[in-house]
Amino acid sequence: MSREIRSLIDLGTASVKVLVVELRERKTHIWGHGYAPLAGGYGPGGEIVDREAVAAACDAALTAAEDMTLESFGHKIVPDQSLWSVPGWLCRGQTLSLRQRRPRPEKSISKREQRDFEARLERAVEHLADRPLDIISTIQVEGQAVTEAIGLRGESLSLQAFIVSANSQTLDTLQKIAAALKLEPPAFVSQARAAMAALSRGGVILDIGRWGTGIVAATNSEQLTVAGWASLGGQSLYRALLNGFGLTPAQLPDFCRAYSQGHLPPEIVRAADAALVDPVNRWLDLVVEQLPARTVEASLPHQIYLAGEAARLPAVLLGARRYPWMQNLQWSRHPEISLWQPSGVSDLKNHSTRVWNTSDLVRLGLARLILDIR
Repeated sequence: MSREIRSLIDLGTASVKVLVVELRERKTHIWGHGYAPLAGGYGPGGEIVDREAVAAACDAALTAAEDMTLESFGHKIVPDQSLWSVPGWLCRGQTLSLRQRRPRPEKSISKREQRDFEARLERAVEHLADRPLDIISTIQVEGQAVTEAIGLRGESLSLQAFIVSANSQTLDTLQKIAAALKLEPPAFVSQARAAMAALSRGGVILDIGRWGTGIVAATNSEQLTVAGWASLGGQSLYRALLNGFGLTPAQLPDFCRAYSQGHLPPEIVRAADAALVDPVNRWLDLVVEQLPARTVEASLPHQIYLAGEAARLPAVLLGARRYPWMQNLQWSRHPEISLWQPSGVSDLKNHSTRVWNTSDLVRLGLARLILDIR
């Protein structure tokens, strides 16, 4: 029986995370996972300036994931094919809208008419300055979204596409890194699309990394509408705890773990909550700047999910629930805020030793997404 084996590579601001997976029977079987810290690979603008450092971190994470398959799978798996998520700060999201009035609205839309209309979008995409990674389009007849316009009637035909693109130089650099790792030419998707695939329904995702936050809005698990990035992440929150409690960097992980799991004395918990009020509000202010302002045409899905390691700090969820979200943004109804749960990702079978948590959003999203794009 032939097996489809892939490496899934999630580049973060401070680490690289990898899964080794097998695609079988409409499920993604996870056989290995790996992690490696990454420091010094990016420049001040987030661009990749040290290709060797990024390649070394990817190699370490890949090796860890492949070594795990020896026990979980029965022998070591070293995939040649890979899917990479391109970091949010290296991507740009934008919307293109096309509309045409049909001269004969009583006539059914033909396959050729729809194909010619979709070709207009293809021509528009060709003129973008950056290289498209993900194109998510919706076709409408008389203003109503449909999965298929052929056979329908109406005066107007419109097409709206949300496009996530990346600089060609960035993608060329990633391809060279893959070649250095002896991988076949890789497939790329945006971290926003991977995060979207980790949702079972629509919502806004705030994925808090060490140095920044990925911001995604999706009307459902297939319709991406926002792909943004805020240049403030967990490090600002950790710094507040370091300063507020006189901790050393070595002591910080244990303190955060105890704080997140409710193992600290009540007076220490209250002090930690108070120390994080201002940093959390500053972070949320930056997040809101990346979301579309109030409009009458559209609203944001009301579910907000927090992901990432720092999302487990109780003050983050508490601050998000107290934040005045309704002040400048249009929501379908009053926002409901919760931690993203890995158990909501469908069609995955975990054979590794990893117990998934909120920091695994993108790589589990990749594991779900690869079923649809292989």
